[in-house]
Amino acid sequence: MMVVDKTIGTYLVNDAQSSLRYGEVNLINPPRRERRGLPEKIGKLCRTVIAGFCGTDWELMQMGMQGLLTKKFPPGQKRLINGHEGVVWVPDEERYAIVLIRGGGAHDPSRFESDESYFEYGCDGADGLMSLENYYNADMLLKIPEIYLAKGKVLDRKLAQRLVFSDPMACMLFQCERLGDLLMGHNWRVYGARGLDKMKAMNEAVRDGFARVVIYGLGSTGMMAAMAIKDLYPHANIVTVGRTPPGGIKDRFLRKYWPDIQYLQAESDPAETARAIIKGLEGRPRIFMATSGNAIESNVAFQQGLLDNNGIYTSFSLGPIVSFDSMPFGFKNQLVYGAINFRRDHMEAAVNLLCRLPMDELVREYPLSNLTSDPLGFYETIYRGSRRAVKSVVIWNEELIR
Repeated sequence: MMVVDKTIGTYLVNDAQSSLRYGEVNLINPPRRERRGLPEKIGKLCRTVIAGFCGTDWELMQMGMQGLLTKKFPPGQKRLINGHEGVVWVPDEERYAIVLIRGGGAHDPSRFESDESYFEYGCDGADGLMSLENYYNADMLLKIPEIYLAKGKVLDRKLAQRLVFSDPMACMLFQCERLGDLLMGHNWRVYGARGLDKMKAMNEAVRDGFARVVIYGLGSTGMMAAMAIKDLYPHANIVTVGRTPPGGIKDRFLRKYWPDIQYLQAESDPAETARAIIKGLEGRPRIFMATSGNAIESNVAFQQGLLDNNGIYTSFSLGPIVSFDSMPFGFKNQLVYGAINFRRDHMEAAVNLLCRLPMDELVREYPLSNLTSDPLGFYETIYRGSRRAVKSVVIWNEELIR
């Protein structure tokens, strides 16, 4: 196997002025394991084909400016190669792969216990995809279904763009799984009291729980959540809430392929937003998915009394303080849940789902030179620019994509 000690890429450091840099960076290849019980293995050298940008990259950049990245660096390093969304080429096996981002010393990395550990390529303790090449555990190089690949040919660009969403879609499939688990345990007695046996009551709790859903925030994760829920629960009545007026690219995309998923613009008055959601759902939501990154989401859910009795508030936002009045909260039997996780089976399911979804319509490809010439300015453009795309990507090795 070919060994490479250095590569070219972007990497994060603690620096108030320049926390994201582009240039030559050292590569490391420590033994890692996908999960507890599997052997540790050194990584296989892979070449990055396409890499997408996530809000996590932006947040890590801000942490670096505040000198808070040390715990995110790989052990013994003072930098982190970022990037966790994309497709790589595995030269040893002559195939394309999706990197399973989360692994480590836990039986189930999505529910790691206090005496267990985890890592995430490009995010936490392990280098990622924003470089010409890098090393990844062989067990964590997931196959793309061959039915979608032209044998012996270079990877299709549209397929590659769709697969950039594998990480957020896997997160949302995990959310659906956990919400199903919680609805069963949280609400089966509601239906058992109506005479159903426990199994039927649990099934009804899940069915009824997904009957009215609000997704507050329509970034990539919010969109993935709407699509994942619709795919698993076609009967779901879903209202999505965003900042922009109706008719934007995300609203048009959902209406084109899922016309019964509603879109509302958030009002300046949280009470007005809550009333509009109730009208759209024809009732209060059983599930409130918070994905906006703004503290207003918990205000709408709790202070405005939007969340239904026995409802679940699932927080997928990073940063906002979730607050509620404990008196009505307790008597309404509501549940607050938060986790940002996924397992191998979620990522594999996400890959299969994305291969048949037209997500490439939401992707904007930028020349690699835009990133390399001014990394900080480029990130400012794709995360804060007025014309930013739903998902921005760059191609790292043009000869591996067509």
